Amino acid sequence: MYTRNDIITEERLSELERIREQKREERFAALVPKMGEAAVDEVRKIYKMFTIDMLIWYAGLWEPEIGGFYFSNSARDHEGFLPDLESTSQAVGFITAMCALGDDDKDTYILPWPKRFQEKISNFAYNLQDEDGYFYHPQWGKEISPTRRGRDCGWAWRLIEPLGKKCKYLRPTQRAKQEGTPPPTFPDYLQSTDALREWLSTRDIEHNSYPFGNLINSTGGQFVAAGDEYVKILVDYLNSHNREDNGLWEPQVNYASVNGLMKLGMVYPGLNGATLPHPDKSFESAVAAVVSDEEVTFACQFYNAWAATQACLRSMELEGDKEKAEKYRARLREVAPEMIRVTGEKIALTAVGDGSFAYFTAASGKTCPHSQGAWVALHGVREGDVNGNGCSTRAPLRHMFKAFGVDMPPFFTEEDAEFFFELLDARVPVPKKPNPELEKEKQEV
Repeated sequence: MYTRNDIITEERLSELERIREQKREERFAALVPKMGEAAVDEVRKIYKMFTIDMLIWYAGLWEPEIGGFYFSNSARDHEGFLPDLESTSQAVGFITAMCALGDDDKDTYILPWPKRFQEKISNFAYNLQDEDGYFYHPQWGKEISPTRRGRDCGWAWRLIEPLGKKCKYLRPTQRAKQEGTPPPTFPDYLQSTDALREWLSTRDIEHNSYPFGNLINSTGGQFVAAGDEYVKILVDYLNSHNREDNGLWEPQVNYASVNGLMKLGMVYPGLNGATLPHPDKSFESAVAAVVSDEEVTFACQFYNAWAATQACLRSMELEGDKEKAEKYRARLREVAPEMIRVTGEKIALTAVGDGSFAYFTAASGKTCPHSQGAWVALHGVREGDVNGNGCSTRAPLRHMFKAFGVDMPPFFTEEDAEFFFELLDARVPVPKKPNPELEKEKQEV
């Protein structure tokens, strides 16, 4: 068995870098006909930020005895934290897509991984499922937010079912479809159409669209499973509150309101193929956020702006107007160098220095000890985390390239993936340090 030091050698790293640079240049050259040389030069500058240290950092979060990934280094190193489904599923998808192993747009991103890791990871997810169909972590229990519960259910089945396995129990959405009625584990507002209408009437979407959008994005499948009538009520509500002047749900065009557009715009197609009511105006607002000089404090401000832009183009295509979508893509390409330059500057604000990227910028002074209400890392530690790294790097660029109508070049190569998997094989559990926050956090919960 090789050790970490046997794998990370100067000679190996030099050869990997040579191969990586060669393949990157080949992929960059393929972008020039559609994007232009100036735009591709800006892409090159961004990709220089993504080094092999990022893969070494990811590998360091692997817990071999459990078969999952930790949220961050402080979670790995301290008592009270364990690997979680979201970090694990996101890490698997990132490596698959960014090491040129496959496409994580599909729900099969675990398939390119070596079987020895597939088995460990799928067993980890499988054993977290409760009889109610949801997946719960021992470190958090069942008292978690609806968004945490909904997201974990989505992350978990993607680590199990693509391998030809079945979850231990029917998932809540599967149970609803089988029984024809919303199960008791669904929220109160999905127990009847009257309850849904009443709940929607109390939402503050006109002033705070992101939290509402985040909830709908995390649980949209439940509306579909509840039935077409529930979907129609939700879509009618969203459409009636979407503004004609800016295509948003709030009067101001800024990061916060466009964040709401991103969450809701991406869920629309899943609501029985619904489309945005004012995609042209929504598009203009999203692009304004991409190039905005508003201060950046966290990754989703620049990530969501690009995701919202792509969601608008996707909505146009779903309406059957691919010509309009292509017209808007052509407009983007005209100003591509500036949009990409600004995006690169914003990404750099979240760099940590060890190859990873954080969710918050250094200047914000904020850290990320909680995720969807669950305690995932120490407070006050400036560090990269799996969600933040994805949101800061691959996520905005993925949607940016989609908006331009071109394929995204992976950050890394198949050779880098082999290096990464060797590091996972060499991983040994890290002795846990005492957690000074453990008792305090328990009391607060």
